Amino acid sequence: MLRRAALVAVVLVLAACEGTPPAPPSPTQVPTASETVTPSPTPDPSPSTEPSPSSEPDPGEMPTSIAADLSPPDLVPEDLVPAGADVTGEWFAFTDRGVMVVIAWVEPGSDFSRLPRGFAVWRRFASSPHWRTDLVERHDAEDEIQEIQITTAELTGDGSDDALVVRGVGGSGACGRWSVIDLARGEETYRRELCDARIEPGPPGAPGLILTESVFRPGDAHCCPSVIRTTTLTWTGTRWQVTDRTSVET
Repeated sequence: MLRRAALVAVVLVLAACEGTPPAPPSPTQVPTASETVTPSPTPDPSPSTEPSPSSEPDPGEMPTSIAADLSPPDLVPEDLVPAGADVTGEWFAFTDRGVMVVIAWVEPGSDFSRLPRGFAVWRRFASSPHWRTDLVERHDAEDEIQEIQITTAELTGDGSDDALVVRGVGGSGACGRWSVIDLARGEETYRRELCDARIEPGPPGAPGLILTESVFRPGDAHCCPSVIRTTTLTWTGTRWQVTDRTSVET
């Protein structure tokens, strides 16, 4: 009995000396694949300053009406063309539907030799909006039109001015795309592509077209055609008809 009590006392003394045993260490946390953190990339200390490639500007918005009842000379030309465009010519036409304004323009572009161009016909109305577009023709840079020239004159014999339009494309032969627009009806009645040639209105009192062409024979230098041919065309009401033709040796 005494030995058992002594043994118990020894056990109690040893427990008091050792104190409370420490808690077991937590296991190391290893991130799973879904938890793996990707380090942020180091910023480039010298970012590129190269400009982005240039591109053609978007075409400007074309106005289609003007509310004010202005006389033709009081219209502001810049109000009749696309936003950002420069006016290159303005003409007045006297028709049985009133005075019309024909205007041409050039638009900005990256290549000055190939710029967007166009022209429009504006007509006056009794009710608002008092000015509205009858016709709008726009060409982008790929059309390679270098100029637009317009002549308003009485061409068809109906008592109203028409528009003779040439869209110059250049070249050694001063090539161009010619057309006649009946402004009173808003219709194109003639179209032809020509080089080494020109078209002019007929003389006063003789409405029509005068086509002058250089005729080259084999061996002719481009400066020196053998024949100058002149053709007169007259509008019959439905088509253009040749009414005279002459040729002159040079």
